[in-house]
Amino acid sequence: MKLIVLFAVVAAAVAAPQDQPQVNIISQTFEQDEQGNYKYAYELDNGQKADQEGRVQPGPEPETGSIDVQGSYAFLADDGNTYSVSYRANEGGYQPEADFLPLAPSQIPEYAQLRQEHPELFWAETQQ
Repeated sequence: MKLIVLFAVVAAAVAAPQDQPQVNIISQTFEQDEQGNYKYAYELDNGQKADQEGRVQPGPEPETGSIDVQGSYAFLADDGNTYSVSYRANEGGYQPEADFLPLAPSQIPEYAQLRQEHPELFWAETQQ
């Protein structure tokens, strides 16, 4: 039994992360008002930084609505390059923008033809 415990302790010690680099906070801020709007930002000494601002969009009834968010983040990748992303997130979903992100494909002709022949399939687009 003591041998099993010894092996378990040795296995845990070997599996533990070794020499984790320490990351320090260079700057950080956070603000929030009574309506729920907020703004935060931080920067770390490893090249990572982020900022975000959220604005409450009230709904038609109490306790309803959404938040319109915009922000950006940057990080130093393993290849030595710093990558930055700016984004917006709202009822339209998460919409990132960056030079290194792939672009959405252009509209295919078959889709345009389907739209003309079967407009009932696109009913959601008329709801906006």
